[in-house]
Amino acid sequence: MNFRLRLLSSREAGLRLRQAVSVKGFSMKGIIALYLGFMVLMGWAAPGSAYDTMRCGNKLVSVGDPADKLTTACGPPTSVDEWEEERGFHFDPSPRDHYRSSEKHGNGYRVRKFVKVEVWTYNNGPNRFIEYVRLENGRIKKIENGGYGY
Repeated sequence: MNFRLRLLSSREAGLRLRQAVSVKGFSMKGIIALYLGFMVLMGWAAPGSAYDTMRCGNKLVSVGDPADKLTTACGPPTSVDEWEEERGFHFDPSPRDHYRSSEKHGNGYRVRKFVKVEVWTYNNGPNRFIEYVRLENGRIKKIENGGYGY
């Protein structure tokens, strides 16, 4: 067999790459745009989905679950931090939520919403990560991992 090695100019290399990658009906720019778009979507989707659930033994808790399901599945937390936050003003013609206090303002209402926020910390030992669960008004809002436990 006789092999020839030859350096290609950048123009020749580009032409050969286009020929190798060309798909009927798609231009090279279209293929690159689809590939980059797919990679961006995968990058955004992957981290979010990793923190939407938490495993406790053979049970799972997810964002949106109530606090009693978390306690049943994972037991009591190592520590709890809690406070109340006041959320932004907006107009609502008929406030029904008992966490809201409202004032008459023109044709609508100026509404202040108070949210009870708790951060439950689960320390599962030195071989596992610490898990922080944020609850708002008794429902899981966010699940995050910290460093290794102690």
